[in-house]
Amino acid sequence: MQALTSSLMLQDYLDKLPVHMKDDFQEIVSLMSLIAPDATLSLKSGMPLFEIDHEGLFGLAARPGYLSLYIPDSELLSHFEERLQPAHMGSDCFHFENLDKMNLNVIAELLSRVKSDLVHKIQHKKIDLH
Repeated sequence: MQALTSSLMLQDYLDKLPVHMKDDFQEIVSLMSLIAPDATLSLKSGMPLFEIDHEGLFGLAARPGYLSLYIPDSELLSHFEERLQPAHMGSDCFHFENLDKMNLNVIAELLSRVKSDLVHKIQHKKIDLH
């Protein structure tokens, strides 16, 4: 049921996107799903958000003219800033017009690091509780 609900929610979001953004959006969401198959997908703050144990992992939002990829670790994001060019950096996200100008391998590396760091943090919380 979770997968069906997630796919319907995502399809509704996709249906509202301009045609030129849909392929890039779907490609990034597919990459996120590949990197974090154990994450749940929900719609929070008006965007699809992947979570593990109710902790925000990463999100993707369509904005007029660009996509924004959100991650919870601004320090990690700053380490990737140069490699994510020509993206524009925010405090918790980066914006790009289309994937043709981006290095998808760098995005995959960043998303993998975000997941690894969050899983490590969650494991430490569970250990500290015992």
